[in-house]
Amino acid sequence: MKSLSIIFYVALMVWLPLVSAGNSRMSEPTTILVVTGGHAYDTTAFEKMFAQNDNLNVDMLGQPEANEAMENDRFKEYDAVVFYDMWQDITEDQKKAFINLTKQGVGLVFLHHSLVSYQEWDEFEKIIGGRYLQKGYVDDPALASDFKHDIKMEVSVLDSDHPVAKNMKDFTILDEGYSNLKVRSFVNTLLTTDHPQCADKVAWTNKYNNSRIVYLLFGHDHKAYQDKNFRRLLFNAIEWV
Repeated sequence: MKSLSIIFYVALMVWLPLVSAGNSRMSEPTTILVVTGGHAYDTTAFEKMFAQNDNLNVDMLGQPEANEAMENDRFKEYDAVVFYDMWQDITEDQKKAFINLTKQGVGLVFLHHSLVSYQEWDEFEKIIGGRYLQKGYVDDPALASDFKHDIKMEVSVLDSDHPVAKNMKDFTILDEGYSNLKVRSFVNTLLTTDHPQCADKVAWTNKYNNSRIVYLLFGHDHKAYQDKNFRRLLFNAIEWV
């Protein structure tokens, strides 16, 4: 019995540090990069939204420095990248770096006006899962997308079992809406609205190479940043990707 007690004690001493280390890793904040640039926004309120989440370590980087950092393979340092830019300039090497990022499996979350980025790069549409058809980049102006500030959207949750919308109920949000969007058929739609001045699909997920991807149409200004449903979707999306 004494020898069994000794064996049990030794095993316990080995096991406890492993459990402690595992719990420590689980409790570590998620490290993310937020990419901005090309569109004005309420900087203070936007950054405050992230700062109030103790589960996140956040770096902010604007364009064009962000694309240069991506080209230098610095994005792989992060658990996820949140795109809040509206940017058009991208070199061929930066396109390759973007694709390589998805091969590495880095999670990508795209917010609001990021859907307008890279109008002349068709592969970006496949990555994000859709496109805002910006005037000046479409042959027929009548086919261009449009926007409307401060509309009250009644949002329906289609998949409350998905981790991004887990246990969420239908909600209302005051935000800028986008209409006449191009949304690819292969995306998994999470949220819809029937507002006449907004596209019906307002949140979806996608998979490109090894990366999980989420797009949320919401997030124009402080009214969205302070909305509990938007925050929940955003932080769920970051954790899921």
